[in-house]
Amino acid sequence: MRRPILLPAITLLLPSLLSAQLDLPVRLELNGATDADRQVMGLGDPLQPDAAVSVDAARSHVLTTATTTGTAVLSGTLQPAPATIIPGMLVTIVPQEANSAGAQLDLNGNGPHPLVKWGSVPVDSADLPVGVPSRLLFDGTSYQVLNWNSRPCATRTMPGSPLYCIDDSVRGSAVSYYDAVIDCHGRGGRLCSFGEWASACRRNAGFLGTLVSYEWVDDAANSGNHGKVVGSGYYNASTPEVGTACEYGSTHQPLTLNLYRCCYDR
Repeated sequence: MRRPILLPAITLLLPSLLSAQLDLPVRLELNGATDADRQVMGLGDPLQPDAAVSVDAARSHVLTTATTTGTAVLSGTLQPAPATIIPGMLVTIVPQEANSAGAQLDLNGNGPHPLVKWGSVPVDSADLPVGVPSRLLFDGTSYQVLNWNSRPCATRTMPGSPLYCIDDSVRGSAVSYYDAVIDCHGRGGRLCSFGEWASACRRNAGFLGTLVSYEWVDDAANSGNHGKVVGSGYYNASTPEVGTACEYGSTHQPLTLNLYRCCYDR
């Protein structure tokens, strides 16, 4: 029969032990005179749900981080395994494969549960980048994706900002304003606004090198029955020199043939 023991003060010296277990039926009180005398050192990452946890393990989130495999159902293992996944639980996953649209997550066989963003929207492909940690919160039904991961830009496009991508060169040949709008819509995008076009031009070092001549943008013109063009022209009325720059622009009649590029939401 195990007997209670009284430990008014205790110092644990385990310099030569690589692994040890201390099992006491009473409270263990560390009340040494200095901070160094009131600590347990050398704790490894826990293997059982009731094991002690070091500050380093808590800070690094090793208890709630798992790599996952799979595309439609992402599977991962938390160590030590939780008895169940409870509402409010925060977990971090590091996918090893690109997820499918509407993917689910199964941790330690406690699922699968839907992966959603913005409250109830199912994740799309590329919402959980491969090899990049994604932070999730379990709401009792679904895993809410908390981190913002903008989608990568498609081939032949470049980032304009975290919110949109822009063509990395002009599209096709010169067309009217109306045809440019129709073509961008058919590509799943839109004719860029002046702000989007100018911002991408300033942010990307190689952008100016792709300019050939005027390009249409979807902004109100400064004169009636005209459309806005950018990339060439005057900076303003008091700056007479003509050139090519991110801030230069002019206006043309909508049926004038100009080059253009499209923007796409990320």
